[in-house]
Amino acid sequence: MSAVPAASSSPSPSLSDGRPTAATGVAGAPATAAPLRTRLLGIGALTGVELLGNGMVMFSAAQLMHALGLTAAQFGLAYTLYGVAAIVMLCKHRWMVERLGYRRFAAGSLLVHAAGSLVCACADGPALFMLGRLLQGLGGATFFTAGRLVVNTLPPANRLAGMKAFVTGMFTASALAPLLAALLLETVGWRGLFLAALPWAAVVTRLALRHLPTDITPPEARSQAHWGWLLWLAVGSFGLQYAIQAIGVAPAELPMLALVAGGSAVALLPFAWRQWHHERPLLDYRGLARQRYLVGLCLYFAGYALIGASGLMLPWLLHVAGGVGLGATALVCSASVVASLAMALFHLMYGLRWPRHRVWMLVGLVLVGAGNLAIARTGTEALPSMVCAGLLVGLALPLFMGPVALNTFIELPPEVLSHATQVKNVVRQLGLSSGIALATFSLHVFAGGEGARAGMGGWIADALRGLAAAGGEADGLVAARLVFALLAVGVLPLGVVVAGQRVIR
Repeated sequence: MSAVPAASSSPSPSLSDGRPTAATGVAGAPATAAPLRTRLLGIGALTGVELLGNGMVMFSAAQLMHALGLTAAQFGLAYTLYGVAAIVMLCKHRWMVERLGYRRFAAGSLLVHAAGSLVCACADGPALFMLGRLLQGLGGATFFTAGRLVVNTLPPANRLAGMKAFVTGMFTASALAPLLAALLLETVGWRGLFLAALPWAAVVTRLALRHLPTDITPPEARSQAHWGWLLWLAVGSFGLQYAIQAIGVAPAELPMLALVAGGSAVALLPFAWRQWHHERPLLDYRGLARQRYLVGLCLYFAGYALIGASGLMLPWLLHVAGGVGLGATALVCSASVVASLAMALFHLMYGLRWPRHRVWMLVGLVLVGAGNLAIARTGTEALPSMVCAGLLVGLALPLFMGPVALNTFIELPPEVLSHATQVKNVVRQLGLSSGIALATFSLHVFAGGEGARAGMGGWIADALRGLAAAGGEADGLVAARLVFALLAVGVLPLGVVVAGQRVIR
């Protein structure tokens, strides 16, 4: 890893107004220090670190569980530890940048993330795997946020290009994840999923770190540590994340898990109250109490829940339940994400020229519902039809998420933009977790797994066995198809909310 220059003591524009002068471009570096293209490559590479690694892990969940002897609950606990570490670091993001500067912070995060990947690669059971995922969460949480905030350090004329680089990095990493995971599983083995993070870290170091701001914030303007409250946040977040993921593997415990989730959410209120009243908080909510921002957060949560659920279920339906080969499954999943990239860039170009944001969102939701319904109705043997259905879902999601992204932050004062991005990415983590939990819970209930018959799913399981016998399909395959049907139905109330709201129009 290249040496990190000493940080200066001037305030960082990337954390304040986001409006660098033409002379500085990226904070702490002259505008002529590097070609714009290299900076844009750096933004894309930085943004993709977490998405590539997490995408490979989620795609390979069944193989990892088999190789390491993990139960579904243990794999879910590892995911919870990753999520809690990510949430804590997202809340600590600004605090770290104020003291280290973005370049040092990103370099340290890359080291921690690489160390976590190495621990996972060396794991021979649940304990080391969970430790590695915890370290990956601590190191990887910063990259998505950093990639977005560094766009604000570009000169105003170049920020659209910066956003294109951010979006391209995000979707390219997500599209590569299934293909790379399938290739590594079939050639190197599951350990290669984590060892691949090491050369990627070297690429990011080469492309991104030298263009990141080195500025630090003067001591009198820095947010304070709040270590006790941070521990409180970690405990509350763990309870909430654990309850969310456990719903999918232990539906019979739903009342107790709901109690744990509710209690954890209530326990987080003192942390939020303390931050609200503190002079120099970790997260400054006071400037975020804007109707447009709050509505945007709710829509972000819903969108990421859809992404989490469909992202988990598509490879499960094709490979685990349907018996489609790993390579073909990866191609279907990656094609869907490539379609998302194309539509996201299209919307970025034309969404502001035709700013009928509610229309874009409603069209996206209609297509999401149609795509999920098509997946539910298509047999896994009809792979071309399944590809078309996956492409439809991929095209649809940016039509919903794009207007949300364009509108959520526009009324916020520049000085709270980094806080707003941190909070939004916490919501992103919770939305993904909730979507995955919803999908696994529904799959468990529909398939009549342990506890489902004693709970709410016995009659559903019996009906599914009848359908499976009539159609010559396994119970699990029918259950997976019904999860997609549930996702298709689930967009209806969301569409009603989008059509009825008067904030993002």
